[in-house]
Amino acid sequence: MLAEQSSYEYNSHLLQPVAVMSIEEILRRAQVTELILSPCVCVSRATPLGQVLERMRQERLGCVVVCEEDRVVGIFTDRDVLMKVVGADVDRTSPIEAFMTPDPTIVRARDRIWEAMRLMDEGGYRNLPLVDDNGRCRGIVSVGSIIDFLAAHFPTEVYNLPPRADQTFAAPDGA
Repeated sequence: MLAEQSSYEYNSHLLQPVAVMSIEEILRRAQVTELILSPCVCVSRATPLGQVLERMRQERLGCVVVCEEDRVVGIFTDRDVLMKVVGADVDRTSPIEAFMTPDPTIVRARDRIWEAMRLMDEGGYRNLPLVDDNGRCRGIVSVGSIIDFLAAHFPTEVYNLPPRADQTFAAPDGA
């Protein structure tokens, strides 16, 4: 379970307790649209693998979404590159459809960050397309966007974590 923050902080000018939500509470309440999403880069099923790889390299993308008539039909990620392309005898002119993951797990604007994290954990995903009610991709929820959200909302807890879970410091900030 996620670490809990204290349930109260003090208002500095009134010295009165102010209720503060835990990390878990915020993740259960906040919608995925509160994250800073990566842009959704769509390619067609027929786009050649070599062209997709070059675009991913040039634009420093971790994934591209495969779309048909603006609807998400697949996803091709850097993990697919490693597992299906690197070291394999593949034709770079082959359509990306042959290498994509079809019917990827998606999230919608009303979904909570907690749900996106659960889906990522259970499926081993690092990227989830965010789609609108018509199935059009509106952005990519990434592990990085969730980490950035946590760091912005809980900087003390995130930045003071030791490098190893079993490590403790004798003084704050490692001093």
